Amino acid sequence: MASVKSKKEASDKTSDKRVYCGPNLPGLNQFTVIEGQNNILKLHIESCPAISKLIVPIEKLNYTRLKLAIKGSFEQQKYREIMNYLGGR
Repeated sequence: MASVKSKKEASDKTSDKRVYCGPNLPGLNQFTVIEGQNNILKLHIESCPAISKLIVPIEKLNYTRLKLAIKGSFEQQKYREIMNYLGGR
């Protein structure tokens, strides 16, 4: 018999998923849904810790996108740090 997941179990599964809101990186595109960390992501974060600040729970995607558009916001500052890491591409 197949088990039916409760709403809490389903939401717990969703809460494990995060989305990257920074600029495209080699091997990681903007708005990629992430579960855990792969080696490419770990290397990028070691080189530029700001990347981890723009990996947010899916539920905060819209909020983060709005904050990226506000000059001087924390999110925009982290985005610029990542752009500097990329060499201004």
